[in-house]
Amino acid sequence: MIQSVKVKNLSLSKANVRRRNREAGLEELAESIAKNGLLQNLVVSPLKKAGTFTVKAGGRRLRAIQLLIEREALPADHEVPVLVLTGDEAASVGASLAENRQRAVMNPADDCEAFKTLIDEFGMTVEQVAIQQVVSVRFVEQRLALANLATPIFEALGAGEITLAVAQAYAATPDTDRQARVFEQMQRSYYGKEPDNIRRAILNGTVKGNDAKARFVGRDAYVAAGGRIEGDLFATEVDENWVDVDLIESLAVQKLEAAAAELAKTEGLAFVTPIAATHVPYDLERQLHEFHAPARPLTEDETARVERLSTENDALVDQLEQEFSEGSAEAQAAEARLTEIERELENIDDARHDLDPAVKAQVGTFVYIGGDGEPRVHTRLFSQKPVVDPHAPPKVAGGSDGSGADGGGDSSAGPKLSGTLIDELATQRRQILVAHLASDPAMALDLTIFLMAQNVVFANCHISDHSTLKSSASDFPIFSFRDEGSMASQTFDDQRQRLDTTWAGYQTMSERFDAFRALDEEVRGSWVAFAIARTLEPTLNVGEGYRCNGFHDHLGRLLGIQVEHWWRPTAENFFGRVKKDVMLDALEEIGGPILRGRYKDAKKGDLARTCASLCNGQGIVEAEIREKASAWLPDAMRFDAVEKPARLALHSTFSDGAEDDDDDLDPVTDEEMDGDDGTDLRDDEGGEELSQAA
Repeated sequence: MIQSVKVKNLSLSKANVRRRNREAGLEELAESIAKNGLLQNLVVSPLKKAGTFTVKAGGRRLRAIQLLIEREALPADHEVPVLVLTGDEAASVGASLAENRQRAVMNPADDCEAFKTLIDEFGMTVEQVAIQQVVSVRFVEQRLALANLATPIFEALGAGEITLAVAQAYAATPDTDRQARVFEQMQRSYYGKEPDNIRRAILNGTVKGNDAKARFVGRDAYVAAGGRIEGDLFATEVDENWVDVDLIESLAVQKLEAAAAELAKTEGLAFVTPIAATHVPYDLERQLHEFHAPARPLTEDETARVERLSTENDALVDQLEQEFSEGSAEAQAAEARLTEIERELENIDDARHDLDPAVKAQVGTFVYIGGDGEPRVHTRLFSQKPVVDPHAPPKVAGGSDGSGADGGGDSSAGPKLSGTLIDELATQRRQILVAHLASDPAMALDLTIFLMAQNVVFANCHISDHSTLKSSASDFPIFSFRDEGSMASQTFDDQRQRLDTTWAGYQTMSERFDAFRALDEEVRGSWVAFAIARTLEPTLNVGEGYRCNGFHDHLGRLLGIQVEHWWRPTAENFFGRVKKDVMLDALEEIGGPILRGRYKDAKKGDLARTCASLCNGQGIVEAEIREKASAWLPDAMRFDAVEKPARLALHSTFSDGAEDDDDDLDPVTDEEMDGDDGTDLRDDEGGEELSQAA
């Protein structure tokens, strides 16, 4: 029943499930009520004293009204509409929970406690709670799992110190002791709030001896710290199972922190952040400013020295090729001298890249664990705020600052021109420019590589390069897909680290382009290789569908790719995610019907682990079968597809900037658009057709 009650006769119920974030948005709510009035009644239950009530739902509205009364924005005897409940206490808690969940977002910990209260104290079933709160049974079960988290983790969730995703990662195991141990260890880790890392630490009961982090820590150090190792008579050291994952993580963090502190001290850097992982997370890089130090020009003495050394180098090479016999004393002396010249040239070049101590004190980098278990220093430098060069000349008012309008000049200079005239003149000047560029292949190639390289370096910045040429990285079909542990991903990351970015430190595109052109041809070639490689989209050797592309398979064969050296099927990435027949077919392909029959009655989970072990060279089988298993790949991962020819439906002429002239195009008939096998080669939009993989 709805009735009006004075605010002074209302009190907040202890059954109200919102216990955290009570102050969030209270001022805004009070302002809204003062301006628009109370738009929705409160839900109350009567107390023993006649005329007094306890608020079950609407506690924030009550507190906002009380705040207005305290400020005398409302009278002391102000009345509000209320709905009086006469049901049991469980209904009151349920009403409070439903009401709060539909308004300002509750802390997940409140949600969990309320669900647990409804079940533990009022005897409701999971299904009844789900029906009452209009959620799925699974949602209730998930919240109950969070309610049973180890105390420090649940308190951190309630305090907003960890996210819901992080709490869910800890709930991957019901072992609260293990949750607490991993939580304590992750609190000291620089990457300890990443759900994937937490879930891996929670679920992985052991680590292989050849794991990158285990190799970094070292077997002796691990055992000396009390680490336990499981193995068998047939296992090598790399196949051993290191049981104490928390200890491995702790030792790795300690060792990496020491290395980072030493590097920062010896190099004079502002910071060196240790990352106990095999890569530097992109989101950490993105929080910082990437710093590119331009190489200073050679001094006159250095230039003269480089010329003398280059001349001597060429003369020695000629002597080795034409005069000295191989293995002679003269040849050995010449080769030794060439080594010295190469080292001296490298030292001169390194001196050009030395940072001013005042600049170095503003930048830092990362140190992480390489796939080989060795510590690696990130080759790029970063700063927490834009670097200030104390020796840089003062900025001229109205000049270019390199922020995107490179070399733009003063737009207010000269006579005012109409918009149409500006467009026409710009088009004419563009035609003159491209006519000259098209006749200079060397310059055009340099510009192509430069524009693509600039796309890579300044991916998160807007630079008005006035070109349609881009080399944007392709998207993965799975959002936030991570495979930093794979050899291919580590190699590609290493290739990015080795790229020369000295040209990127200049303030204008003109300066950057001139510096880029001055780079060695091999260095520029590395840039175009990386920029083009990152544009390729994910494809598979499958019979049909969007993921097939026979041309990628052709590229793989030209490059001589041996996938088995780069990727091996495991229970996690393949066998545990396919049907049992697929696994048995793989066994038959490896070892014939006998091997298939040996495991035909195994459970799916056991079979997946067996197949993974066999394909990673760990099965106890005949040498011939082991060799075949170590090279086995699912068909989809092989570069075996052959591209089928396809007819293209043309939509425009090739003339630059010209409009389509339908009269100049020969029509493509329905019969011509049919392939040899009768399939229609047109896509849904009637546009360009795609080649299909066999």
